[in-house]
Amino acid sequence: MNETEQVCERYKKLYGGVIYDVLEHFGYPDQVLSHDFSPLKNEIKLAGPAFTVKGTVSCEKNVEVRYRRLHMIREMTRPCIEVRDGGTPYPVAIYGELSATSAAAHGAVGAIINGGTRDCSFLNAMGFPVFTRYRTPIEAFGRWQLLQYQVPVRLDGETRVEVIVNPGDFIFGDFDGLIVIPKALIMDVLTECERIVGIEDQAREEFARGEDPVAVFEKHRRL
Repeated sequence: MNETEQVCERYKKLYGGVIYDVLEHFGYPDQVLSHDFSPLKNEIKLAGPAFTVKGTVSCEKNVEVRYRRLHMIREMTRPCIEVRDGGTPYPVAIYGELSATSAAAHGAVGAIINGGTRDCSFLNAMGFPVFTRYRTPIEAFGRWQLLQYQVPVRLDGETRVEVIVNPGDFIFGDFDGLIVIPKALIMDVLTECERIVGIEDQAREEFARGEDPVAVFEKHRRL
């Protein structure tokens, strides 16, 4: 397990609420993506650096268009989260099981799809975590194509219009939603979250024993 994988495993022991609280405390309260992104399965978690993909509307149906996506997959490194921005208003599936299978073999550990996804039962069966805007069986070939990758992309935000996701920013997702952690803050946020979770574990035991809630709260202030 490399260093980045170790960081991912530590993040997977956390939850969205504590990560949000720490980011807000650090002065980054607007890093949550829109609640319109939903997981294909409620229990999945995403944790890893972003591999960003920008797409656009297309009418082309030549094989070379598909080859661009295949060449892109070669550039992935483990572990990464593919963050695919559709760039099209049309309701098409810009992600599916074959894309995930190939990406997983080259290091992807999940995906965020700003558009449609299909083959969802296959994705769930293979245990590949995906957050998506919607599900549809409509093929993207001839309607969508890769424009650029590993460039900043703009996704709808929850507390502001958009959140910019840069290559290497850290993605965390659970049933509560998706959070983008700026690359420069990955370790600071992780360390502080782990400190707070340790405090919460102690407080949780005392609350469960029926100790005075005010006293417990005062004793275990988090931030």
